[in-house]
Amino acid sequence: MKTILVPTDFSENAQHALQYAAGLAQELAGKIILAHVIARPITPLDGNLTMPVDWNLPEDYTAELNQISENLKKQYPGINITTICQHGYLFTDLNELVKVNQVDLVIMGTKDAGDFVTNLIGTNTFGFMQEAHCPVLAIPMGVTYKGIKNIAYASSFENTEKNYLQQLFGVAATFQAQVSIVNIKSERQLDLVDDAQIIKEIQKQFPTNAFCVAQKKQNNIKAGIQEFIQETQADVLAVAMQERPFLEKLFHKSLTKQLLHQTSLPLLSLPAKPYRIPVTNPA
Repeated sequence: MKTILVPTDFSENAQHALQYAAGLAQELAGKIILAHVIARPITPLDGNLTMPVDWNLPEDYTAELNQISENLKKQYPGINITTICQHGYLFTDLNELVKVNQVDLVIMGTKDAGDFVTNLIGTNTFGFMQEAHCPVLAIPMGVTYKGIKNIAYASSFENTEKNYLQQLFGVAATFQAQVSIVNIKSERQLDLVDDAQIIKEIQKQFPTNAFCVAQKKQNNIKAGIQEFIQETQADVLAVAMQERPFLEKLFHKSLTKQLLHQTSLPLLSLPAKPYRIPVTNPA
């Protein structure tokens, strides 16, 4: 991992995410791209603009970005950071920046960790997670970078795991981190595919990657995930963003919000259609 994109709206949450990204980039000798996308006004069908356009804004925002960059260089000597400011459509432009700059990871801020998912859902961060073409790491307020040594991955144990696991192992390899895969199963849940066969298939596909697999019988999905996070001392929780995002699909929206209600872990989303797949020595 060499290039990290950090979108900013100059909020406290975004500034906090930038601090996390700076610590990560300094450890990895990586490059940060600090970007601000000025939203283009949407023209209604009648052709009348609903808001005035200030085309001088880019210069103002560029100056602010440069000031943030200079301050960060003083705080993190030797850090490599560039800035970008442009008019556009947030998700579209961020994905374009990802591809053009061969970005490995996008880091974005969220609100208070005490109600992480409730604050995450409905935000630009969660919206971009659903549209992104590379992994996105959402950083709750109050979480500082202390290294990433263990990544917990909540798996649905489906046949479509390979795409996500390749991305996950690519991220893990950067930090030399252990991957801990967990599947939470209720007592009454039926298997469409034999779980033992799925585990064997994962081991066959990724014979050289460091990971462990666990399955928990737990009717309370939230409790099962939380127990696993504590047991593995995970630094990050990873999830697959399928056509219907994994957390939404497996737990339903109400349980999604409960799952990370009090977690302080960064959330790593793995896209269904990444612009590139890292080489992780799969079979």
